[in-house]
Amino acid sequence: MLVFLKKPFTLFFGCLAMNLALAATALASTSNDSHGETISQGVDSKHILVSQAQDWVAESRQLQKSMVEVAPSDRRLIIPLCKTAFEFNYPFAASQKTLRAVCPPSGWQIFLGISVHQSDNALRYTGDFKAGHQLIATDVELVSLSSAIAGLASDLRAIEGFSLASAVRAGDLVMQRQLVTPVEGYRLNRAVGAGEIVESSSIDSILIATATLSAGQTVTLEQLNGARAARDLAAGKVLSSYDIKQRHQVLVTQSGIPRGQAVTRANIALQDYYGKLPKDSLQNYSSAEQMQAIRNLAAGSMLRLSDLTPIDIIRKGDNVQLSVRAGALEITVTMLALENARLEQRVLLLNPESGEEIQAIATAVGQARGLSTVAR
Repeated sequence: MLVFLKKPFTLFFGCLAMNLALAATALASTSNDSHGETISQGVDSKHILVSQAQDWVAESRQLQKSMVEVAPSDRRLIIPLCKTAFEFNYPFAASQKTLRAVCPPSGWQIFLGISVHQSDNALRYTGDFKAGHQLIATDVELVSLSSAIAGLASDLRAIEGFSLASAVRAGDLVMQRQLVTPVEGYRLNRAVGAGEIVESSSIDSILIATATLSAGQTVTLEQLNGARAARDLAAGKVLSSYDIKQRHQVLVTQSGIPRGQAVTRANIALQDYYGKLPKDSLQNYSSAEQMQAIRNLAAGSMLRLSDLTPIDIIRKGDNVQLSVRAGALEITVTMLALENARLEQRVLLLNPESGEEIQAIATAVGQARGLSTVAR
């Protein structure tokens, strides 16, 4: 009986041993796979960390990523997988050679050594652009050159706000001479007929490259205020000084002014005038004070400096009130004018009582001030 059952027991234990061996083999295989996966994740995490560190340094210091090198860490160090992007900062204010990386969700951090490979930097256009194009940051990219080239632009931040003086092609290096500062100009958003006032609602402000401008190309808002179109102007027209008749206020005669007559507010007035002004036109009342006509002026004439001459505010034979300072006191004496005088002009006066002649300065009609003080 026992002899009969020996083979089944032997077979059972043999199978059991084989299963245990297979289980051990499978467990070892699973352990090895898990260890390999951990190593793989560590390698991937390290690559992610290094790449993000290079990106951060390159962006913060306006460099190419390829110029930034992260010092290798201990190969035995396993970088945990961070669920978000790492955050970076320079832990030491006096140095940018050490970078701190922090994984926000876990708070895990590491210090990395950073070095930058210095080279000659330059900017390269990323597309084809016409003359007058206003540059933005994405229009150029930073590149490294093996040798220096004079006149190249190399600062990404410095090109924004500049316009192109000439057309460029994608891949061209950015030269300083191509960059010009744009000026403000104005473009019509609707057609304006000749003689029509150019309203503020009819214009849009634009930036124009100075290199594309001709003389008189731009106008200011002050020049456009109340201006009239010099001719029919189409929508989209960039306004120049030749397209408008600027509004000015000038003095004109209200009535005819004969030669030798004084100009007063009774016979002149301010009126609107459109177009180019004569250089000697008078544009305020004060400029015509104490003036007289040197020729007959018709009513409605623009008043010009060449039409006028200063009036004599003191005439020969007039009584003149002469003011003279005596220390802290001011003495006024009635004198006799021996000659004509204009404003702020010297005039010779006579003291009728003493017969003394005195030089004075005409200050107003019938008034003068002494050139020297009177002794006490």
